[in-house]
Amino acid sequence: MILLKSLTIVKLGGSVITHKDATPPKLNDTNLARIAKELKTHSGELIIVLGGGAHGHQAAHLHGYANPNSPKDQLLKGIPPIRHNMSNLSSSVESYLNREGIPAVVISPFTTVTLKNGMIHSYPTNIIKKSIESELVVVTHGDVCFDIERAASILSGDTIAVYLAKELNAGKVLIGTDVDGVLDDNPKINPSAKHIPLINQENKEIILSKTGPSTNTDVTGGMSKKLTELLELSKQDKEIIIFNLTVPGRLELLLRNEPTICTRIQS
Repeated sequence: MILLKSLTIVKLGGSVITHKDATPPKLNDTNLARIAKELKTHSGELIIVLGGGAHGHQAAHLHGYANPNSPKDQLLKGIPPIRHNMSNLSSSVESYLNREGIPAVVISPFTTVTLKNGMIHSYPTNIIKKSIESELVVVTHGDVCFDIERAASILSGDTIAVYLAKELNAGKVLIGTDVDGVLDDNPKINPSAKHIPLINQENKEIILSKTGPSTNTDVTGGMSKKLTELLELSKQDKEIIIFNLTVPGRLELLLRNEPTICTRIQS
């Protein structure tokens, strides 16, 4: 295992960096420009993981990726449009970062990752490691990948963030969403939903029972799957935080280890 305790992994939620309900997919240029400026304040190794947002979920949903019984030929036909959209998204993010002087390079999962029944089967990280060692900032993203059982499946950005945090022994994982971390109800439906500042072994069961899929078109499992993966990761003594990436300054504060509204996940 490579030892990169100074490595930070930042997940940029798709609902923040794209207009998730826009058809055809559309970037949220305002948010991307701001986020790039906040990321520029970071010093140390960095991996940026992109959620698919409009660019990933719409095409995936259209080609049956949310249905485990979809025929293989339908899934395979979805690969080109999903790849096209995600390539456009990642290239745009790379451009925003490069403009801020961040030496970002895109490494797409499709070219190397293999899944089995939707789970990671093979995920080589040698190029990612070499890029980090070369003082580059790696940009990767949720993607469609070949699946040895299902023909093709979706690999979510959240799963990537957790996997790379384990494989590369990252010290900090920041998950940016469009709400103030984790709440006890969906704030877009219930304005009185209460913020949960800490999730640990004592309260995880009741919190997981209240979370579910995203209200948007989402083929990656929603908040419940996200929390389950992050709780498992928390057993490795890492700093894990879910925060509102739509609020200016919060990402920068967390990169500087300063307090702000968020949800921390601990073992």
